[in-house]
Amino acid sequence: MFQKLFGGSRFLKRMNTLLEIYACSHNASATYRELLRLKPLIRTEGERALYELNRASLLYDMKKFREAADVIVEIPALNPEFDARCASLRTKIMNAM
Repeated sequence: MFQKLFGGSRFLKRMNTLLEIYACSHNASATYRELLRLKPLIRTEGERALYELNRASLLYDMKKFREAADVIVEIPALNPEFDARCASLRTKIMNAM
């Protein structure tokens, strides 16, 4: 019980650290490989949706637009803010194709 209150999600902690490193290194392929290794840590539907959004973003950065489009289409709607982020990425992908 206390771990949920104070510990937080291991997935989110590791993903945030990974994306901070990516912001400095801009190495999309290495970051994508590390993101795939985080998949077993996903526990909630929200974490899964965030994982897929970041996966689509990295595929977009690697210029793999078809794969990114396939991923972004499969993300379920969660809330208006998250849906807006998905729509923004979807627009970027479609413009790049």
